[in-house]
Amino acid sequence: MSTKEEKPQLAGVRIKTRKRNIVVPHDPQSFADALIDIIEDAREEGTEHNNVSKILGDANKSLDIAELDFSRYGDVLFEVAFAGARLTTGGNVATEGKKLDFNILAGPADREAILPYIKWFQTMIRRRPFLVKALENVLQKFVMGMEFYDDEGRRKIAIALARCFSMKVGILPDSILPKMLLDRLVLRGAVLQFVTEFFKDFLATDSVEHLLEVLRKAKLDNRLLEFFPQQKRTWADFESHFAAAGLDDLVQYNKKKLYELHCQVLAETVQQLVADDPPASATAMVTEVKAKKEEWGLEDIDVAKNLFLGLVQSVMSHIGSKNTQQVQFSVLKTIKTYSKALAAFCTSGRMEATLLNTIQVTCYEDSRLLKLFADIVKILYDTDVLGEDTIRFWYTKGSSPKGRNVFLKNMEPFMKW
Repeated sequence: MSTKEEKPQLAGVRIKTRKRNIVVPHDPQSFADALIDIIEDAREEGTEHNNVSKILGDANKSLDIAELDFSRYGDVLFEVAFAGARLTTGGNVATEGKKLDFNILAGPADREAILPYIKWFQTMIRRRPFLVKALENVLQKFVMGMEFYDDEGRRKIAIALARCFSMKVGILPDSILPKMLLDRLVLRGAVLQFVTEFFKDFLATDSVEHLLEVLRKAKLDNRLLEFFPQQKRTWADFESHFAAAGLDDLVQYNKKKLYELHCQVLAETVQQLVADDPPASATAMVTEVKAKKEEWGLEDIDVAKNLFLGLVQSVMSHIGSKNTQQVQFSVLKTIKTYSKALAAFCTSGRMEATLLNTIQVTCYEDSRLLKLFADIVKILYDTDVLGEDTIRFWYTKGSSPKGRNVFLKNMEPFMKW
């Protein structure tokens, strides 16, 4: 019978036995109960039992020393603030456990009532930055489950979300706002109602530019019509809805943006007309451009400007292996061919001056066109697009600062002539 040989040991050395990892059970309800107890104690110990801001401020002192696992149960913290208890699957409020009788959804649907909670969020996140992700998770639940709340409930959530962005709590727009674009929510009109309340509260304290910046970060600035049900996705419906909601600044901003978009599309239309095989005639181009002008309500001054840009881009976007001299020749030829189209929309000295400055800036911004400025002006002068008085005004005091000295020098022979 063989015996196992014992390994030598050092005297006085204790051999440690490796312990297994202890798995702490997930118990969000205990966290919620402890949190509610702390807040309730702060209310009872304070002198202002209905002052939410004071109660939450006093509760922070106890929360700072409490042994609560915020990193694990951060979601529950914000769920209690919104609904008075933790949320179960589907966004329903848990029936078991304790419930805080004052919370965002239990209070009135106005900014002043909700503001103390958002300030509390700020304080909590400032002390524990990792909680911002938990707040995003909770807001996602409310946004995606907005159908389970009535109109007033959705309004409270919208106001709270608007305050979070306005006060820069730290949440990311692209983590929350796109989540609402679910077909079932859009179809029922819940999304439109929600964003209307969101816009109204946000714009009460912030600018339209700031709002559009938030939407841009969420990649929604060019998807505003998607908030509307399918049968109402027109800009006319957009304007009438938000105008009725008192959001005139948003309507005007969108009109301006839409106008700029139409100008861009007009330039692209001109490019296509030149690129057609065979290319459109000057007369056909005037007809097409006039139709777009009437359809979109464009001003002649903007039509002439974008018509010129479209003509130049029709050449510059198809230069291929052409050298600089060939490119310059093509640009001059195209402008001369369609000069009558430009003349149709340059019907005043002001329009001519605007076109002349557009030509100057375009030539300045593309080095390949830098030496063509004087040649382009001469072509448009010979074809009666630009008048002598307009050119003299530009030369004396109407030119753009961009490349002014270079272009004035290039125009000296023309002016002396």
